[in-house]
Amino acid sequence: MYNEDSKSEKIGPSYYSLFPQTLKSGPPPNGPFAVDLRKLRSEFLKLQSRTHPDLARTDADKSRYESASSQLNKAYSTLASPLSRALYLLESVGMGVEEDAARKMPQDPELLVEVYELLEEIENCQSEEEAANLSSSIEARINMTEKEVEQSFDTHDLTRAKNSTITLKYWVNIREALKEWEPGKPFRMVH
Repeated sequence: MYNEDSKSEKIGPSYYSLFPQTLKSGPPPNGPFAVDLRKLRSEFLKLQSRTHPDLARTDADKSRYESASSQLNKAYSTLASPLSRALYLLESVGMGVEEDAARKMPQDPELLVEVYELLEEIENCQSEEEAANLSSSIEARINMTEKEVEQSFDTHDLTRAKNSTITLKYWVNIREALKEWEPGKPFRMVH
């Protein structure tokens, strides 16, 4: 399992252990990287209904419920997103994608060229139709990279998983920035 080191004792239970019905096998390599989002959401809602702070009868219970509810929310949002899930898994084995490293341009020259070309296309975009076409292209890149991340974790190739996760982070950041695009407005991407 990814979260078996002594550090995990300090940060509490693995997010995977909070959803025993959906994620029975735990994180990769024991369980798959892919998550059934419908099952995860259903289990999340059931668990939330049992730990909602409004159900508490005492102040001590309310504090415990708030803590449990907050942890469930964080776990759910992390596991529901392939990028967040990958970042979480890498962090749990000490291979986290540090913020300062993630802000740098990718080391892979081909990826660097692809990122710059895409950013230039977005900068030169003149219409909603062009933006929609670029959005479709970015979604295709995201889907392809998510598959690479999944395969990497499922085969326990953590170096490849980290590199694919960094690539995925670029595509997701570009997608989010493109959502803010408006004709004539300067394009800004936040890493």
